[in-house]
Amino acid sequence: MAKYDEAKAMYNTLCQALDNMRWRYNKEEHEDEFSVFTSSISDDLLIKLAIHIDVDRQVMYLKSPMPFDVPEAMRDTMARAIIRANWYMLNGSFEMDYSDGYVGFKLIIPYMQSMLSTEACKYMIIVSCEMIDKFNDKLKAIAEGRMTLGELQRFINAN
Repeated sequence: MAKYDEAKAMYNTLCQALDNMRWRYNKEEHEDEFSVFTSSISDDLLIKLAIHIDVDRQVMYLKSPMPFDVPEAMRDTMARAIIRANWYMLNGSFEMDYSDGYVGFKLIIPYMQSMLSTEACKYMIIVSCEMIDKFNDKLKAIAEGRMTLGELQRFINAN
């Protein structure tokens, strides 16, 4: 099966997973990428999700921006906080653009020659929302200087 056809099949599976979950979403189809944009509401946060299927790389990846940027003076501390949070997680990771303070979550799953199921797509979405919900307020507190790295580590150790 050609890369484009595999990507299109993966895209259809992703959309079917979202339909099964009864989630609303917007779609974009391009020659080199298929995308879905959706969101989830946690107790204290609107979680924006962009899920892309890269035709050439044969990966499905989810990206979700945090609703804050890190001030320049706190970026070294945030980098250390993200390392600690990422060590805790089995799937997915937080990322930061050091130049502008952007923080986001991402999860990448390759699918080449092994189509993922709707359950795998659902897992990708649910685990991402869980990790974002678990850490968003802690990372925001680090960015604002209201939480120390030691406090973050104690939170991680308790979970």
